[in-house]
Amino acid sequence: MSRQYLNLTAGAWRQLRRNWHLRPSPMLLWQTLAPGSLFAALTGLQESVNRQQLAQANFRNAVVVLGYWRSGTTLLHELLCLDERYTYPTTHACMNPHHFLFSEASALAQQGSSTQRPMDEMEVRPSSPQEDEFALLSLGARSPYEALLIPEVLPQALMLTDPRELSPQDEKRWREVFLSFLAGVSVLGAGRPMILKSPTHGARVSTLRELLPDARYVLIVRDPLTSFESVVRMWRKMFETYAIGPIPPDDDIREAVLADRPRFEAKLASGTADLPANRFTTITYESLIANPAEVIEQLYARLELGDFNPVREAMIAETKRRSGYQAKGKLPSEVWQQRIGSDWAALVGRHSTLR
Repeated sequence: MSRQYLNLTAGAWRQLRRNWHLRPSPMLLWQTLAPGSLFAALTGLQESVNRQQLAQANFRNAVVVLGYWRSGTTLLHELLCLDERYTYPTTHACMNPHHFLFSEASALAQQGSSTQRPMDEMEVRPSSPQEDEFALLSLGARSPYEALLIPEVLPQALMLTDPRELSPQDEKRWREVFLSFLAGVSVLGAGRPMILKSPTHGARVSTLRELLPDARYVLIVRDPLTSFESVVRMWRKMFETYAIGPIPPDDDIREAVLADRPRFEAKLASGTADLPANRFTTITYESLIANPAEVIEQLYARLELGDFNPVREAMIAETKRRSGYQAKGKLPSEVWQQRIGSDWAALVGRHSTLR
């Protein structure tokens, strides 16, 4: 089984060891003292060298893609990022947040080899739009992605999505890391508005509204019954790639997902409840797959994102390129379908009204 190490700073490794009571194994000590210390030093150097440009970052008019894991957020994010009037965090930046201001131009110029996402074989390149959650984890902000390294804590880690529920010190650190990383994204994007995406953002809209007060939000939803097993598969594949500890049985992952989704939906509903129509809209994954250009043109109109015509041809070409992709998925067993129908009754009902 292959193991890859995420690029955590020394402080991020220490935070993990402290909060999850990890024993100081040789591997953990090495990751903390060697690569972790190097990444920490690069973070400080990057901030020092670029201090003036970072202070002028543009946080206005951001677009934030919301949606639970495996709801189509990646597809929507990548389509929206075709619009060159906007910028976005690249995979290189999110996986290398400590030095991307120094290294991204070179990395993207070389194009780099593409890879495939563990959970669905979608192609990912260094220039691909990516979840900023990976950057937050690497820089030491509390994150549910701590479970990628320590799978057995998944139920507890999923409760770390909302910064307001962290300790005052951890919440302050989260806000600082988030804005610091986005400042770098803005600098590389020449101040263009940012398009952000992370499934975790759905549970922290209230905080995002404080930090990005004029942002617009688009929620993508997918039939929760058909995506349930895909979420379980995602966590398992990510664990197989990054875990430094034992991987729990699939039914334990199912229990964690089953408990987390209603909590996520409640936070999402609370955070978006009073947003005006031109700052929040909802689309379905099923409609996006059926008529991508039409759905996104309507989205542009609702959120007042600008003229859709300049990006129309690029959008159509990209959707044609992806036309051969088949999403993996299967329905849960009868037992789990019954539990989902019971525990997620409100969610299943809401989605049926959107079809």
